[in-house]
This record gives sequence, C-alpha cells and structure tokens, in this order.
Amino acid sequence: MGRRVYIKRHRKGAGRWIYEGYKRAWESLGYSVVYYTALHEINGRKNKYYVMALGGDINSEVALQKIKDSQKTFLYVQPNEFPDPWGTHPNFRCHCPLDYIKKVNDLDNVSLWAFGNTDKYHTKWKKVTYLPLAFDHLGYKPEKDDSFEYDVCFVGGWADNGFNEKQQIMLSHFDALKKLDIKMGVAINQGISDQVEANLLYNSKIALNLHDQYQRVLGTDSNERTFKSLGLTGFLICDSVTEVTNLFPSVPTAEDVDGFVSLVEKYLKEDLLDIKEGNRKIILDGHTYVHRVKALLEL
Repeated sequence: MGRRVYIKRHRKGAGRWIYEGYKRAWESLGYSVVYYTALHEINGRKNKYYVMALGGDINSEVALQKIKDSQKTFLYVQPNEFPDPWGTHPNFRCHCPLDYIKKVNDLDNVSLWAFGNTDKYHTKWKKVTYLPLAFDHLGYKPEKDDSFEYDVCFVGGWADNGFNEKQQIMLSHFDALKKLDIKMGVAINQGISDQVEANLLYNSKIALNLHDQYQRVLGTDSNERTFKSLGLTGFLICDSVTEVTNLFPSVPTAEDVDGFVSLVEKYLKEDLLDIKEGNRKIILDGHTYVHRVKALLEL
C-alpha cells in the first residue's frame, strides 16, 4: 500500500489549521505527507500515493489524471447548490461544470467528503461523506500557566465569508460581556502563536464560541473552535448551532446575546473541573484528526 499522501497547502485562514491537523494525523499513522501548491508537484508513481483535499473546483484533464493515477483520492467538495442568500456568493458554491462532476463520480478510487452534513445540497455529486472538523491534539500542547487564567476566553477572527456576518455577531456578544465584572482573554485577528492560544484556552475557566449566520440558520456544520475549546478548556458556551447540539448535547448554547451572557454568569459560579475532564476525554476518544483520517481510510 502506498504510504505517501499529498495535501493541498493552505497558507492562511481556517484551511491552514485544519490541514495542518490532518497532516500531523496522517504522519502519526505512518504516512509521509507532502504539501503541494500546483498539480505538477504530485509526482508519485501510479497507484502509489493518496491525495487529500485536491479541491472540488479543479476541473482540468490534468487534475483528473492525477486522481486516476492515485491509489485513492479523498476529494473535498463544495455543494453544487446552496440556500440563498449565501448561495449567491462564490464562497458557497462549487464551480465545477457538470461534465467534470460526472467524470469524478465515475471513478472508483475517489471518495467524496465535506465538513458539513450537506447531502441535500450535493445533488449532482455521488455519495458525499460527512466528516466534521476535529481537534489537533498532536499540534496543541498546553502548559499550566497562571498568567493565562481568565474567566472566559476566545480566540478567532472576523473570517468574512462574503457577507461579513460574523463580525457583527461577535461585536454584539462581546460588547454585552464587557459590562460584566469578569476577566476576559479575547484575541480577535491578533495572530497569536499556537502555544499562546493553547495556554489561553487550557488555563481559562470557560471557552466561548460564535458562528457565522449560515451555520446558525442551516445547522449543517460548526467551526474548529468547537472541538479545540472542548479539547483544551474542557468547558464551552456556544451560540445555538444544530451540529454542536447533535455532537455535544451537554454543551450549553444560547439563542441570543442575553441568553449567552446569562450562561456565562451562571457557569462562572460553578465548579466545572469534573465536566472539563469529561469533555476533554470525549474529544480525545472520538474527535481528533486521527479519528477523521481513520474514517477516511474506511471509505
């Protein structure tokens, strides 16, 4: 069996963290991982390599040949349709022509996957496997450090998806939280190091999470912060998102700003140590990128 895996490089944004987590997971299972930025860099011998996240919008004959030559390609695909208003923006659409989609669907060595449970929007693709995001437990090594002890913590960015929804959501929630007499460790668009992020999350009492509006409305997926917060902090307060509730029913969620603030006030008064240990175990037992790679290999 081929032991080399090619992963498309993402230099910024969520893709960077996600695929770095996948890279470490593949390597921990004994595979050699090669990042590529252009298709010609995939030069393994025929049927001796895997390709991950080639991209559903690469619609050339060169791309098809690379897929055909691979032992297995795990192709991440965007929905070919998506509800409005988000479906009107290129960020939410697959740009593959139908003839390319049909050619990919005919290849037996291709397994399609997506972060979200979006079967009803992948109407042109063959079966798409739903694989949620996960926690990179191999990359994040937190240290006990009293200087990072905060009542609540949050690390993230505006992550404009084309509608700039998250910025207003975050501003409304953090403006309300500022009125409380609590110690907040919040880093938005700060580019802090992985080690500082790990220490901040691990040493704080409560981690906070907020999503884009489409995630709140459609409920098909959640962000990586969900898994990272539970894996490091161990206790999470989140806005109301269906995937979060389905995967982690014990996580307290709020429908609006007032409810979010009330949950923070409530749980800051409680001893959360046992809950934290339990949640960290849940993540390590079933929601790391190693688990996701193993799921891919079973397809």
